[in-house]
Amino acid sequence: MPQSQADQSQQKTNLLNTRVGELVANDFRIAHIFSQHNIDFCCGGGISLARAIKRFDADETALLDALMALESDGEKLQGLEQLPLPDLLNYIESTHHTFVREKAPLLLEYSQKMVRAHGENYDEIKPLAGWIRALVDDLIPHLMKEEQILFPAILGLHNQVEMQNCFGHIGNPINAMQYEHNDALQIFEKISKLTNEFTPPAHACTTWRVCYASLAEFEADLKQHIHIENNILFPKALALTA
Repeated sequence: MPQSQADQSQQKTNLLNTRVGELVANDFRIAHIFSQHNIDFCCGGGISLARAIKRFDADETALLDALMALESDGEKLQGLEQLPLPDLLNYIESTHHTFVREKAPLLLEYSQKMVRAHGENYDEIKPLAGWIRALVDDLIPHLMKEEQILFPAILGLHNQVEMQNCFGHIGNPINAMQYEHNDALQIFEKISKLTNEFTPPAHACTTWRVCYASLAEFEADLKQHIHIENNILFPKALALTA
């Protein structure tokens, strides 16, 4: 049965008042729509959609129409927010942490090949290699801190096991990880500008093209990775201390 205008109006109001991260957590397809409208659902996931539309200067009508169309098909994907905490932690490690560890060495290899082959002729190559190195140097220790400190602490809270730690409240390492997430995204902003949003020039060699394609893939995975932690895992963990 078609919705009445009043129902549609109420649904739009509900969407506008809902946090961006919560919307994506409920239906992962929304992440694609937000990306199309330049809405940050990673570090910006804690604000309402109405505020996000203003902050990122998005087209409210087009965005709401896309979201409403998504709602109407009745085939929502099951959100990761429904996973028990241990399963969610395992998913993050086996999917996103594994991806970073597999792809990061390749990005370093590609960028160094580009420096050797083209670094003296194209001004963007050496800075790009430097930012890729900075990204990897940030992310690998970040993964280790999550796996060795934060995730075991979250699992301990879930299992109601008292654990000895040096960081106090669980919110302290969570805040540190969120800060590092933002730092990684800022590095990727610089990489995106240097690469013209991962668009290789016409004269690019095969390694150059593969490097840019790999960076685009890496960025997409990183944004989903950060979204899952910032907007699903961390709120679940903090709720255990309430």
